[in-house]
Amino acid sequence: MKQVLESGTIVDLANDTILIAKDGARRWIADSAAPVMGKGGKIEGVVLVFRDVTEEYQRKAQMQQQQKLVSIGTLASGVAHEINNPITGIMNYAQLIDERLDPASPLREFAREIGSETKRVAEIVRNLLTFARQENESYNPANIADIVNNTVSLIRTIIRRNQITLKVEVPDDLPKIKCRSQQIQQVLMNLLTNAHDALNERYPEHDPDKTMMVKAQPLAKQGQNWLRITVEDHGGGIPDEIRERIFDPFFTTKDRAMGTGLGLSISHGIVSDHHGELSVERVAGRCTRFHLDLPVERGGPLDNAPRE
Repeated sequence: MKQVLESGTIVDLANDTILIAKDGARRWIADSAAPVMGKGGKIEGVVLVFRDVTEEYQRKAQMQQQQKLVSIGTLASGVAHEINNPITGIMNYAQLIDERLDPASPLREFAREIGSETKRVAEIVRNLLTFARQENESYNPANIADIVNNTVSLIRTIIRRNQITLKVEVPDDLPKIKCRSQQIQQVLMNLLTNAHDALNERYPEHDPDKTMMVKAQPLAKQGQNWLRITVEDHGGGIPDEIRERIFDPFFTTKDRAMGTGLGLSISHGIVSDHHGELSVERVAGRCTRFHLDLPVERGGPLDNAPRE
């Protein structure tokens, strides 16, 4: 106020004031103050202006998040290339050892195991590179089993380290969908990470019910053929009072150090761009299920598909 009175000009006070609406939604407000001029150019008062800049703030934050993802992708690409060289060398040496050992030598099993493990590392690196290259991807026919397996390969070690049991039920004969594979992989990665966090919060240590599952199945909906990918976890669940808001930008139940509240919002946008649907189902006392439904543009009849 003092600055307005002294300068006689409009002054921006703050651009990050947060107000909580009646429904619990967070709104970002920009505050400014302007002098009220009286006769003879004398300042007679100050008027405060409050402007809702939530959408502008969201666009800026989403752009920053996208830039962060691009930076992470660039870093991942560089790291992956650096890992590829020694992995190729280890794989070649393991093959040479296997070929030069006596056929009856028990060491051949060790050499083959080295080769097998390096191939697994190489596959993870390849998936990481694919995941990092999203910006210029076009819509192409894709196999859901490949998308799920590639995503799971990137997070399996973390899941195993936290003593989580992961079940994958994805048939290989599902019809292909036309999509941006890496974007669908990004959605799945977010859903799996959220399930992982929910399980760790409910079960800090090992527990037989510390489980999550990914499954895919055909679905007949709205007179069309769809594919449904479901991520299920036995974590703490989503309270009914916030379920309608979980796809809102910046809404999160996690500590701010652990999440930005953009993951599900961005995922919802990606799925909408694919003309699909992202929904959540809570089975009280049992589990939480996120359903990712994507339309099948071309495929055979799904006579055995459940219907909605």
